[in-house]
Amino acid sequence: MTMEWPEMTASNAPESEVLCAGVYAEIGSSLEVNHTSTLRQLIPPSPQGAANSMTFGDHLPPSHSVSYLMKNDSHAITGVMMGRPHPPVLGVIIGITPGATDSETEYAKAERAHALGVHTLTDLTTNDDTRLRKRVLESLDIVFGTVPTYEIHRRILRQCEDAKSAVMRVIEGLARDGVDFAVIHASGSRGMAQRVRDSARVIPVTSRGGAMMAEVELRAHRENPYVESFDDILAVCRSSGMALSLAGTYRPGSIADAMDETHLEEVGIQAELVRRAQEAGVKVSVELVNHVPLNLIPVYCDLGRSQLHGAPFGALGPTPTDIGIGYDDVVGAIGATTAAQHGTSWITCVTAGEHCHLPSVDDITQAVKYFQIALHAAAVSCHGDLSQDAKLSEARNRNDWAAMAHHAIHRDDAVALLDRLGYHEGQACTMCSGACPLVRRKVALKGGV
Repeated sequence: MTMEWPEMTASNAPESEVLCAGVYAEIGSSLEVNHTSTLRQLIPPSPQGAANSMTFGDHLPPSHSVSYLMKNDSHAITGVMMGRPHPPVLGVIIGITPGATDSETEYAKAERAHALGVHTLTDLTTNDDTRLRKRVLESLDIVFGTVPTYEIHRRILRQCEDAKSAVMRVIEGLARDGVDFAVIHASGSRGMAQRVRDSARVIPVTSRGGAMMAEVELRAHRENPYVESFDDILAVCRSSGMALSLAGTYRPGSIADAMDETHLEEVGIQAELVRRAQEAGVKVSVELVNHVPLNLIPVYCDLGRSQLHGAPFGALGPTPTDIGIGYDDVVGAIGATTAAQHGTSWITCVTAGEHCHLPSVDDITQAVKYFQIALHAAAVSCHGDLSQDAKLSEARNRNDWAAMAHHAIHRDDAVALLDRLGYHEGQACTMCSGACPLVRRKVALKGGV
């Protein structure tokens, strides 16, 4: 049975940090914490027992939490539940960049992500090559989404197609192909694009699709074409079961830009689009958290819960520091732990070279494993189930290496490591060797020296 996740608030954020963020100063605490409880007291008899006996999120009205099955009606997959009280959905980005990667390479990444237990794939292919999309949709049991903005930008500015026609032809094609969710850049206006161009932001626009949509608005001297066609887009999504993910056109690309006026304005626009989508019976989520200092991640999550009508919101990473070049997977996993603790419904993996180069299959593998550890740590802090960790610790206390590998989060890696080291049950590892406290305690109890 799947463990449900409780709600957490930003009530523990220092008031000065909330005020400096430019967000409302009063963040009400709706979750009482017994600080005298020990972790041991929180351990349920078993994971199954915990799931049966614990219900999370009861302190929030039902309307404040919306969940749905991520799956296009015509896509023959299992799908995944999105939104509270379900655990965060973990995603990976793939996609063809002409001249830098191809369909075969990106499909290998998709296969590896699927094998590792990733829930969603987002295709960021920038040209008109649809082979990757069709192959994944036909062969892998995984939720698949894509970004129609790239093709819409090409149709409007390069092919001079009518904007509304371009939007609807692309959206209808994705729904017909069985795409499970479409990431659209509908929350940036022409006025915002003009203001951001002259703003003091460190990074004015970090979203590739967002920059393309701003280019359409400024070069074509028109408002956002997604907004013009939004009701028609909703009709397509409602009839097909395809979900919408409202991208952050002006999400912060530097932690110095987090919670600035531009992004807060965009969140307000996203909230209105969410309301319209929900009234139309369309599945919708919001891309909310990106480059954000660690202390402001809970504040962003509180903002999402209070403004987005209960819709699931997600994080790219998030990235709580910008100086981890070459180690952005580690940085992202740190941010993901905090975001998951505070109600984020989906997390997209960030790879080591996120801001430097396209990831390899091995980069994807490493990032996914880091993020899975992060989400497990967040889960423990949320529902208090320490059973898996306790079992591994008990095996460690016995120097039972086979049992330790069995309870590890990445068992194959643990088995390979321990096989290479050649440890047998009861043997101390090379960290302490003869000084191992676990071995020496056993000897002492037997009356030895």
